[in-house]
Amino acid sequence: PLPPNYLLEHPFHHGHPGLRDEVAVSGVWERRDEVTIRNEIGRQFACSENIDIQIGRVLQKLEAMGELDNTYIIYTSDHGMAIGRHGLQGKQNLYEHTWRVPFIISGPGIPHGKRVPGNIYLLDVLPTLCDLAGIEIPATVEGKSFRPVLEGKQQTVREVLYGAYCGGTKPGLRCVKKGDWKLIKYDVMDGEVHETQLFNLAENPDEYLAQHQRPHVLQTNLADNPAFAKQRAELEALLYEEMLRLDDPYLLWDQPIEDAADDKK
Repeated sequence: PLPPNYLLEHPFHHGHPGLRDEVAVSGVWERRDEVTIRNEIGRQFACSENIDIQIGRVLQKLEAMGELDNTYIIYTSDHGMAIGRHGLQGKQNLYEHTWRVPFIISGPGIPHGKRVPGNIYLLDVLPTLCDLAGIEIPATVEGKSFRPVLEGKQQTVREVLYGAYCGGTKPGLRCVKKGDWKLIKYDVMDGEVHETQLFNLAENPDEYLAQHQRPHVLQTNLADNPAFAKQRAELEALLYEEMLRLDDPYLLWDQPIEDAADDKK
């Protein structure tokens, strides 16, 4: 089936001409029609099936060696392709379908069949493995151990997630997520595109836009809805704070330059 948030084209230029999220790559990447998207999703499923088979072989070998119950196993990946979602094909975006990655872990002391909603970065994997193995976490490691989450002692080790894509025209895309709310900003194409998106992920996990014509009032971009001005203002401030904290080399079109210069002194 087609993705629920499929579109024939993205409503505005996302800022990286010539790559897979646009139309300059030859072959199927130039097309967004339903037949092409269905075929590409089928290929994605086939790749996932093959990966599953190969992981099964590894697990069988560990079991044959008697090491399966003494091994921490992590399944994760780089982020994938949009394949028709929001009218995009590649991965030059910050929607959930591309920003998120799979993450499954099993091993000694970790409950089976449990899912937690907390946030992590992949850079948190190393300190977590050190923590589980009783190894001192190096001082240079910036990640956080999420062992407390694995042991059910807390829901998350990160209340806020920050995302950036600046591989195309600058400054690029930035996003911040806290709780159910997520803000995405586009400052691209040499100032020709300035867009802001605000999503309630609890009610709109697929990040539907107006072009999807969903009936639910929360299943759209809420950035310009006065009823959610407070949420937008809070996330705008949080995004700015994260950009300064992480020494982002850019500021977006509507962020205060003077304050940023003072904070970075």
